[in-house]
Amino acid sequence: MYQDAWKRFYIAKPKPTEGNGWLRGTQLVMMTSTGRLLAGSVKYGDRNGLGPALREVLQEYAKLPEAERRASSVAGKEKPVPAPPPGGLVLTIYDRPLGRVATKSAPEVSATGEYRLPAGRDFDGFRTHAPHGQRGSLWLTEQECRSLVPQELRVGASSKVPAKLVKRLCLLGMWPQTLWVVEQAWQPDSLRDGALQLTVEKVGERTVRLRVNGNVLLSGKGPLKLYPTGKVLKTVENRYDARLEGVLEYDRASRRITRWDMASLGDYTGCWFAGNDGWKEATSGSPLPLGFAFEIDHTAYQVPAERRRPRSFVHAYIFREREPFYWDPELWHEDWKKRQR
Repeated sequence: MYQDAWKRFYIAKPKPTEGNGWLRGTQLVMMTSTGRLLAGSVKYGDRNGLGPALREVLQEYAKLPEAERRASSVAGKEKPVPAPPPGGLVLTIYDRPLGRVATKSAPEVSATGEYRLPAGRDFDGFRTHAPHGQRGSLWLTEQECRSLVPQELRVGASSKVPAKLVKRLCLLGMWPQTLWVVEQAWQPDSLRDGALQLTVEKVGERTVRLRVNGNVLLSGKGPLKLYPTGKVLKTVENRYDARLEGVLEYDRASRRITRWDMASLGDYTGCWFAGNDGWKEATSGSPLPLGFAFEIDHTAYQVPAERRRPRSFVHAYIFREREPFYWDPELWHEDWKKRQR
């Protein structure tokens, strides 16, 4: 039943008695447990309209016969959302294109030269194709968390973030094409330069505050395609050159990192999906300012499985049959080099 419903949804041929499966204006797909496609609409980018739109869908759902609302039986086994690693943490990551070129109709830069969100959904020819920052995540192990705590807790003491962890943060946490991650992807050799340094700023009886700063340079080849045919026009270099700044806090009593607020800001060049305008190329002469923001998901270890946020698309899909490579970028790199040969 589900396979039939998904097939109807993907080829856009729903039954005359059902919806098309979309909550238009969002990325939400809706169907009943029996496989009947639903439908609804919300104004694109209207976060306040999402609740009313979903309530309208539920009202229509309640009018359906019982046989179309609830399946009499369910095949297979329940698959709860996997739990993050014991003792580790989950970083929530938001990515957002930014504006900086001032125009008379829509100034993108303040008098001090600060970046800001673009006015509207279009700027410099690159449509963001999303009204707000897109959310991903990155799981860290307990060992990785411990590696961030300096052995010398003295103001001014500094240490480097382990190279393997830097690779994971950059390669898995800074994917520019969040909405179209299958089309463009970083490879295990894409980190051309990257380093993070931790400096102790404050040592309290309970809390230690650390400043994190560094840089990243990601680069990889990608196909620039003609939309919607998919014909490859040429191969271009996807490149992200950015600085990183942030603050970490370590609780000495619980021996856990309780705060990780970090942001990267830099220029992206290469393939960029511009919604209905298809694929565009951000060039070095007109790069796309791109920012990522990191924070700890404090609910990841508190809520039950049925309420837990799923893993990121990169984790659950790209590495779905290669789980060890998600945790070890060097292992991923070795396998990738064998495949290249």
